[in-house]
Amino acid sequence: GEGIWLCGLVKKPYCEKFGDSELDMSDKLKLMEMNDEHVEYHTVGEFMEFCVNGPENKELAGEWHSVFPGKYLTGQGSHLVDQRLMPRISEGEVRMLMVREQLFQIIHKKPKADGGMSAVGGNNVPTFYRPDAPEFAGLREKFIKEDVPHLLEVMDLQDQPLPLLWTADFIPMDSDDVPGETVYKVGEFNCSCVGVSKFMASAKGGTIEDVSDDDYAEAMSLCDLIGKQVVDAMDTHWAALQKEIAGHPGRGGG
Repeated sequence: GEGIWLCGLVKKPYCEKFGDSELDMSDKLKLMEMNDEHVEYHTVGEFMEFCVNGPENKELAGEWHSVFPGKYLTGQGSHLVDQRLMPRISEGEVRMLMVREQLFQIIHKKPKADGGMSAVGGNNVPTFYRPDAPEFAGLREKFIKEDVPHLLEVMDLQDQPLPLLWTADFIPMDSDDVPGETVYKVGEFNCSCVGVSKFMASAKGGTIEDVSDDDYAEAMSLCDLIGKQVVDAMDTHWAALQKEIAGHPGRGGG
């Protein structure tokens, strides 16, 4: 959530349809950073300066209290994403914890604050569910059997393995098509900062002795599954390599 902002207009009405109006650099914004939900007020121009060049030039960027350095466009592959706010995040988001193609656990993360809009980091109260939890049967089946294969196809990655450990976070919203129906939209895919959370007590100066027996057992079941998936991937790769070698006599093996 660090460097992710909930943006709103201050003392200016929203247009009825997207694209009907544009903001001036002097228009005021209310910005809430999602990691700690602190609020800052800046003009559009100051926000743009922060996003492009960082907060150092206070004459252009104003005074910032965030520890995030801004400069979103610095570095290879850097970008800005304008994402729709789904206010039902206050009900909590649903995380699918995946080990390659296999669902290990479902986690419902409800914001700590009453009516809060952030469930990231330590801002949530988690409830853990088994992968076969009936509460999320429809979401699970659609995501694993339909959505993942389709996403790999449209990204031309169908011949590539899924990450070893990754998550998909879903936020509930009212259906645009069926009144009263709830649908789920992915707010984030993550494979860069996913950890074995049940070992958290051993981090930041702790030791494995600080992990409870129940947490240790669950953490090890995840680690065992990761290890099995690694071995399976290596066996599959080795079998393909052996087949390739067999098709080219004279290359040898080993």
